[in-house]
Amino acid sequence: MKTRLGVLIFVFLTGMILGAMEPALLYGAETPGGNVWDFVLDTKPFTGTVLAGPLSIYYEVQSEVCNDGQPLATMYYTVRLNKKKELYTFQGRASGVCLGDFEPQGNEIRNFLETVVVPGIFPDGFNSWKFKSIGKAQFNDDAVSRAFVTDIEIVVDNK
Repeated sequence: MKTRLGVLIFVFLTGMILGAMEPALLYGAETPGGNVWDFVLDTKPFTGTVLAGPLSIYYEVQSEVCNDGQPLATMYYTVRLNKKKELYTFQGRASGVCLGDFEPQGNEIRNFLETVVVPGIFPDGFNSWKFKSIGKAQFNDDAVSRAFVTDIEIVVDNK
């Protein structure tokens, strides 16, 4: 009987410890500032049609550099979103991107979602939309090209 009680206490305490560590296990060992793309997200509650899928970005590195010494690149991006078993794919590009400056890149993606992707999926119009989440990114970083792939989720109020 004492052994069973000891095991139950051990399991209970282990569950509490793992429960407290869940965010770290879920998001990995990120810096306290979070993801470099967090500034484009709006995590406030919002109802509407949820669209999710991969965002792929490929950077074609140029020989020139930006004022801060970071390489200059052309950013090619593809967004593929699902809506009720329908698949939508959109492509775009931006020239003159400084690789170390994430805010203009994030703004480019937000603008692309707002002006091309959401109207392309909802051609009859929509009220508003939110960029809800960006998954853990996977990078390819070599001397010639760089690539970035992550899962995104947006919510569109199309009523």
